[in-house]
Amino acid sequence: MILGICNSPQVAEVLNIVIRIIDIIKIVVPIILLFSLMFKFISASTKNDQNALATLKKKAVPNIISAVLIFVIPSLIGLIVEVSFPESDYSVCLKDMTTEEIQQLYETKAEQLVSKAEETLNMSDYTNAMNYIENIKNDSKRELFEIRLRIVKQKIDDRIASQLAEMQTYEGNPEIVELAKSYIKKDCGTDCSGFVKNKVLKPLGYLEDGVGGTSGYCDGKSRGSYGMYLKYKSMDRVVWTRPGGATTPSNSITNFPEDCAPGDLIFYSYGANDCVKHVAIYAGYENGAHMIIDSNQQDHIVRYRAIDKVYTTAMPLACTRPMKVGE
Repeated sequence: MILGICNSPQVAEVLNIVIRIIDIIKIVVPIILLFSLMFKFISASTKNDQNALATLKKKAVPNIISAVLIFVIPSLIGLIVEVSFPESDYSVCLKDMTTEEIQQLYETKAEQLVSKAEETLNMSDYTNAMNYIENIKNDSKRELFEIRLRIVKQKIDDRIASQLAEMQTYEGNPEIVELAKSYIKKDCGTDCSGFVKNKVLKPLGYLEDGVGGTSGYCDGKSRGSYGMYLKYKSMDRVVWTRPGGATTPSNSITNFPEDCAPGDLIFYSYGANDCVKHVAIYAGYENGAHMIIDSNQQDHIVRYRAIDKVYTTAMPLACTRPMKVGE
């Protein structure tokens, strides 16, 4: 439910302040109304002003009713919600939580984030969890979370070290290159935009889906190549990025990486951004040129060509290493 946001400790702290302000208002305002009415009655009686007394008597009942309503309505609303929806998040939103209860919410959220980091072994999830546990006031509980996250960090470091060692000895993926080459000069039909994903990666059992399903979004459009790039990037599968990064557009292939091996994926962006709009398969170095295999949506043909003959406005942004499903 949307009101599940009330279980957020940050929201709970804000709601506590709001509830306390309401508690002050429902006590102070009725007192002011009653004392004001009493003061006016005393003043009119002292002056023996019969007209003023008559007017005050008419206003007395509405003022008293207003004071009672201001005092009763907030509590009445809370009672009705609690009785009518005992299991809903409405009662949580209206509850004045203690410091201990708010800390319990922080600990519950911390447990979720730490567990996610342990499951994914993703650096961003680890960082999110590390930052969040600073909210835990109990030193012993926070230390337990820190111990678990140190183990996560060690596993991440070990995985990255293993990947680096693999990259140093990795000579390429011939099955990807061979399957891609079998389509050279063939008509890719209406599926040209999904050639790399549907004709090569998917049949061989490699991850072809991107972040958010089968596609990502850039320039307000759904683009499968962008989603795939984000997916491999999140898994630390990037072996090369364009010198200067996405903010440095390039119209030439300089310093092309030796780490990028045959079978790796080359992702292209247009201009100074990381909005990936094209993907190709790196096929290796041949006759003095880095070769790629990709498809052309205009003539529906799979091409084998030098990487620097691709576009005048789009250049490689990154090179990533495909990963088998379940690895």
